[in-house]
Amino acid sequence: MKAELKRIHSPDADLEKGPLPSEALFVQLMIGPMDSPGEESFDLMVSTPEARDSVADPSDPQSGRYILVLDRIEPTLIKQYVDDLLRDIDRPTWQELAAEIGRFAKWEFHDYRP
Repeated sequence: MKAELKRIHSPDADLEKGPLPSEALFVQLMIGPMDSPGEESFDLMVSTPEARDSVADPSDPQSGRYILVLDRIEPTLIKQYVDDLLRDIDRPTWQELAAEIGRFAKWEFHDYRP
């Protein structure tokens, strides 16, 4: 099973109309099974190299886990990076696929236990 990026959303900025922040932006990657309905949210902080240290908390080693560092904050660059990442991931089930994607961006069901 493969996944696809269905859309990118940010509660902090309008990705289509802008203006976009120049140093860091929180985005939600809406990803689901390829060629199937449905999507789940994977959270990611996008940062420039100059702003990376201000985004991560030095006292918390996990705070830098879900940060994508790009030369500039631009939706097309984010999409390209995520599309390239997803192209190389294939798992037997959605659960396994989402867990693998969750190594890169925080899956909305990361800590969920039924």
